[in-house]
Amino acid sequence: MRGVVFLGDRRAEVREFPKPEPGPGEVVVRMKVAGLCGSDLHLYRQTAAQRAGNEIIPGHEPSGVVDAVGQGVTTVRVGDRVSVYHYRGCGHCKHCRSGYLQWCAQARGYGGPIHGADADFLLTDERNCLPLPLELSFIHGAAIACFAGTAFSALHKLQVSGEDTLIVSGLGPVGLAGTAIGKAMGARVIGIDPIAERRALARELGADGVIDPTATDVVQAIRQLTHGEGVDLAFETSGAEAAQHSAVGALRRGGKAVFVGFAEKKGTFNLCSIIGSQLTLMGSFVMPIYMYWELVDFIREHNLPLEKMVTHRFSIEEAPEAFRVFDEGKTGKVILEWP
Repeated sequence: MRGVVFLGDRRAEVREFPKPEPGPGEVVVRMKVAGLCGSDLHLYRQTAAQRAGNEIIPGHEPSGVVDAVGQGVTTVRVGDRVSVYHYRGCGHCKHCRSGYLQWCAQARGYGGPIHGADADFLLTDERNCLPLPLELSFIHGAAIACFAGTAFSALHKLQVSGEDTLIVSGLGPVGLAGTAIGKAMGARVIGIDPIAERRALARELGADGVIDPTATDVVQAIRQLTHGEGVDLAFETSGAEAAQHSAVGALRRGGKAVFVGFAEKKGTFNLCSIIGSQLTLMGSFVMPIYMYWELVDFIREHNLPLEKMVTHRFSIEEAPEAFRVFDEGKTGKVILEWP
């Protein structure tokens, strides 16, 4: 089978790999859509020395059709359409049993320690195969696997409602999904990103306003838009230190913020200000698997325009170009797609 390898220094290559064989309780999925994620770029941008000897296939946004099943598999069959949850766990610990496979002591994320989704086939566990309803596309399946799931679970922590003004900081795929989801939850949404193409996409997805942080002081602009009060809620996806500080600074007294973007540098906050304003700051990391059907229902009920986020489609053979384009930062969602 064909699979992508990162060579370092922003270079990718498509190589031949043996097709995986399912063991007991395992499933092989033939890929139909694999999304490129911003976290993939951390690996893509590593140096050649850092990547030396690493031939792990990247990608953790898989959606496809069951191709083969191992011994003892009973809940999925060959031909089933599935979205694949992107952390494999032991399946028996308290975290796995409660739906938080990503917290398992044996957690293995695709594209990290094990081969990921940017290949013709993916080996996974039976429990990771989530049935994809016919009315949802394989693009929906890939979105649920990571970026839409990440946004959905984070906004649930904020308990978004129609009474809220929500800022979404960073309008990459996670932030764009958060914009669409936040609007569907009823909030007034303001998107923040330095890239014009992404601000325009946020507008198309329903953002009530957008801000270019390179052209204006974000906190001051937010205060002006909210009659000096600040926003109720903030969803920070970029991981940029300045954006993290702006997200907190833009909150009203009693406001809440959730952070999903990993920072390159460790930021610091004014604890006295957080205490005095009674702010709630939270981290959020990957949607727990038990929320899958809730998100599926949400997508169907609100006709969530996740496919509209896709601006670029590539074949597996075109993966080096796909990553080059995605790395430029002027895209919406970039996907690899199979016929």
